[in-house]
Amino acid sequence: MVSNLKPECSVCTWYPKFAKVSIESRVLRIPEEVSKYLEDEAFVLPSEAVEKRVGGSEWTDGSAVEDSGEESEEQPSFPEFSRQVQEVIDEFGAVFVKTNWRTPMDATWVAPTKTLKCTSLEEVYLLLKSSDRISGDLNAVRQFSCDSGGLKSCLVLKRWRDINPSSEFRCFVINRQLMGICQRDSSQFHPYIETDKYNIQRDITSLFNEKIKDKFKLDNYTFDVIRIKKDRVKIVDFGPLDESSTKGTLFSYSELRDSIPEPPEFRFIAEDMGIQPNTASHFCVPQEINEFFRTGNSSVMDILRREVENQSLE
Repeated sequence: MVSNLKPECSVCTWYPKFAKVSIESRVLRIPEEVSKYLEDEAFVLPSEAVEKRVGGSEWTDGSAVEDSGEESEEQPSFPEFSRQVQEVIDEFGAVFVKTNWRTPMDATWVAPTKTLKCTSLEEVYLLLKSSDRISGDLNAVRQFSCDSGGLKSCLVLKRWRDINPSSEFRCFVINRQLMGICQRDSSQFHPYIETDKYNIQRDITSLFNEKIKDKFKLDNYTFDVIRIKKDRVKIVDFGPLDESSTKGTLFSYSELRDSIPEPPEFRFIAEDMGIQPNTASHFCVPQEINEFFRTGNSSVMDILRREVENQSLE
């Protein structure tokens, strides 16, 4: 489970060092009693989250956590932790939630907006409680703590902002050298990227050389960024470099290791190839349905990679 997770890529590890060049966030320590609650199968919201519920809540399935006629579960309460979360929501207005490594993306299917945007304490707890990915993070932290200690579970609340997919990029680093950059949304053609490709590559390379290269602890890793405008690039996340980190991108793991003649190589979809499957949207349904889509994804990405390679040779 933890083989592809790195303590160095945990937000609570890297964010303090890179806060000035990252999306504004607040990192809260998750107390042990909250971790146990989130991993427990009983689906009951904390009392303070229910108290904060407003009649106009966007959640359409709130009844699922209420008494259905059977003996009700004892309602938990985490007043101090909930107060900290609510203070960040009040400060930012809306937040994007994740834990040490991952987001509750697998739980967005229960949200009417199908996003990770939260504007209330109830919404935060519902997403966290509904996600197997979050439970996996909490369990991974526990294993790391047993092995080496020091790593703690954390909740990351990022200031919500609507992001244009054409501004998101994934970057690949090998032996502390930036080897590749590619558009994060590999399902769509974005004309803006073709038009501004040289400036995009320059801005991301400058961020890496000036702010990341000599400061991040690993030699091999990935990092995701958004380019808000010219000369302004923000870090979104760091991750390990392995085959899973290249899945769904325009690079293969073997290419990054063996065949980048003049790094960094910038790959993007340079012409409209029609509507392609968007892997992120597969999280908007339960896992059983998601399994149905998986068999075709790799072949689609192979076609896209070959097309991008051909474009670079023209």
